Amino acid sequence: MCFYAFAKAYTANPDIMPCAILSAPVNGAINVPVESTINWTPEPGVFGYSISLGTTVGGTDIANDVSVGVTPSFTPPLGLPESTTIYVTITVLVDQTTSVVCDAQSFTTLDVITPPECTQVTSPANGAIDVAIDAFILWTYAPRATAYLINLGTTPGGTDVLNGVDAGNALNFNIPFDLDPNTTYYVSIIPYNENGQTLGCTETSFTTEDIATEPPPCTSIINPEDGATEVALTPLVSWNPSPGATGYRITVGTTPGGTDILDNADLGNTISTLVLDFNEGTTYYITIFPYNEAGVAQDCTQTSFTTTLGCGPYEDAITGEIIDLNPIITLEESYNICTNDAPLELQHLGGGDTFSWIKVEDDNSEMTISTSSSVSITEGGTYRLYVTEEVLVEAGFITCDAAAEFVVFQSEAPTIETISFQNQGLNASVNVVVSGGGDYEYAIGNIEGPYQDSPLFTGVSFSNIELFVRDKNGCGFATQRIDPDLGFPKYFTPNGDGINDYWQVRGVIIDGEQIDRIEVFDRYGKRVADFSPFSIGWDGTFNGRRLLDTGFWYKATMESQKILTGYFALRRR
Repeated sequence: MCFYAFAKAYTANPDIMPCAILSAPVNGAINVPVESTINWTPEPGVFGYSISLGTTVGGTDIANDVSVGVTPSFTPPLGLPESTTIYVTITVLVDQTTSVVCDAQSFTTLDVITPPECTQVTSPANGAIDVAIDAFILWTYAPRATAYLINLGTTPGGTDVLNGVDAGNALNFNIPFDLDPNTTYYVSIIPYNENGQTLGCTETSFTTEDIATEPPPCTSIINPEDGATEVALTPLVSWNPSPGATGYRITVGTTPGGTDILDNADLGNTISTLVLDFNEGTTYYITIFPYNEAGVAQDCTQTSFTTTLGCGPYEDAITGEIIDLNPIITLEESYNICTNDAPLELQHLGGGDTFSWIKVEDDNSEMTISTSSSVSITEGGTYRLYVTEEVLVEAGFITCDAAAEFVVFQSEAPTIETISFQNQGLNASVNVVVSGGGDYEYAIGNIEGPYQDSPLFTGVSFSNIELFVRDKNGCGFATQRIDPDLGFPKYFTPNGDGINDYWQVRGVIIDGEQIDRIEVFDRYGKRVADFSPFSIGWDGTFNGRRLLDTGFWYKATMESQKILTGYFALRRR
């Protein structure tokens, strides 16, 4: 076992930092398949790994310091060379500032004696239409392939465009010229190696886009109608589709032909747009210009409309007062709730006729949880409140609305799961592992603190340790005391002289409680022994091999699952 806390404690001595060990293939393996995924033993609590692969010690000619996150494996995208010794260098990112470059490990690949398998074209997708004429072909790695040939034609099996062009050991090919528009092409990728080419691979096809030869015709605006009045201050402008158009441009101004609001803005391929924050009581002039690859429609008709005074905010033309008829929402940006406490009760205190309290789901969909002016919330997440209100103005009733979004953070009291120790000379480093859904901070020795965000403490006197963990949002705390251990020898001498040859606790009862199990770990956190307090004890070996003089630490588990830990030395002389 290995803990993040231990790695932090070793930063002063990189020689004993935790390092990843190859698990498949193992260090020194031979006849390893060239398409193998490289796996290593994970180190709990690390921030991540990066890997380099080369044909020399420390080399990077196959992969150069590729980050794999916390995943303890890596698949070379182009496979591995055959009959070659591959050197693997893994870098362990211990924390945000500390990394350890592990010693190189190696394995040897087998001699490939068969042609490779088929590959699969991933782009353009089989059957795709409207593919760009400057197409880029992508495919997957074919196991055992060292290079790829490309055939491309305008008939099934045809090679009139590309005939066996060698793409080398790559997984993509940029066609060096434009393809014909509105044409179906057939593509096949043929992997090969020194043993021959792959036979019978599936062919795929795609069709290129149809490029227009002349601009599209003008369109007609549907909403707002030409000459309309009392138009909303945030209107949805929509228009009829124009045949052959691939996009639309819009011009909006406050004078005929003006562009002071929008000047030939590109809307893309849409037939509506929401225009924001028009001024009240203003006449606007709008023109829509369809376009395609051949150009932009010319001499399109301009229309106009006049906005209402609306809900505001706007300045009253007579008094100069700012008018805002929208409902006012006074919610906070965030709230906290504690698990098992009463639900969070919120009340909208402003005006309104309709209310909708919304829970925003992970996929950004909305679920209504209340339609009254109040709501009870029992879980964390993102929420929204929508309010509408009918307001009487000179032109009659209008509907004004408002919306607010807030976040609810849910916390709970912490539970201390384990407390781990690592020797630091006369003192120890202590790491506490907790469970729970809160945001926690940690203190040692005094419930008043000081508290820190990290669960790791260093330079701690190894006696009467009391740890405190509390939720930052006030949802509870946990504490645990680790008393000094008793009855465990500080050293033993397994030299076969019949004196002190075994390490064992002196007595199985400590403070009135029985010990159930004793485990012994080396300085890297690897367990080397696991035995009962009723047995003869540990003889200083691991898997039948005598261990050298060094220090070890033990973990004794009591009937109540209380943990006692400490350190001792093995001395053969």
